[in-house]
Amino acid sequence: MSRQHDQLERLTFFSDAVFAIAMTLLVVEVRLPHLAAESDRALGQALLDLIPNYIAFLVSFLVLARFWAGHHSLMGQLAVSSARLLRANVSLLLAVAFMPFPTAVISQHGELRVGIGFYAGWLLLLGVLNRRAVRVVADDPGLLAEDADPVAIREHLARSWIPIVIAIAAVALGMIAPLAGIVALVVGSPFVTPIIRRVARLGPRN
Repeated sequence: MSRQHDQLERLTFFSDAVFAIAMTLLVVEVRLPHLAAESDRALGQALLDLIPNYIAFLVSFLVLARFWAGHHSLMGQLAVSSARLLRANVSLLLAVAFMPFPTAVISQHGELRVGIGFYAGWLLLLGVLNRRAVRVVADDPGLLAEDADPVAIREHLARSWIPIVIAIAAVALGMIAPLAGIVALVVGSPFVTPIIRRVARLGPRN
């Protein structure tokens, strides 16, 4: 059991590192502006022109932070890992590590439908892979610690729908109007989260 617990710790530490690196790399797209002429006005305008980059950074940082918080909480419910969980986790981390690139795309091309679609599509993939990892844990009680909370696992399953629903909404709205897709990404969570939680409470066990 000690060896299995060590493997779980290594998996958790590695996952935390990937999340941390990906979240840090997001700021790379907020580049220092180059000025044709040094002046307060030119610098102020250049900083204002970076507003799309600020928004993309903030949205992506909060998205990854939320995924990390859920992942951290889920790992806290486990006593051991498994080959299936390892594969699911690596797939999730692949999507996490790539997140700075969709962020760069939406930073530069957020006014285009393809830009919104690409970003929201990657968020959808990230959500699906995250749900797959949670599903692996829910389907294998042997992974859980003795004091694991079954209710918490069901809540993880319910919450795993949130980024999926937001991403689908962003893709659909973004194809109509790119700005609508961005709005869905920015403010979707406060609307979707209570709905998902209510459905989870009223519906059958996931």
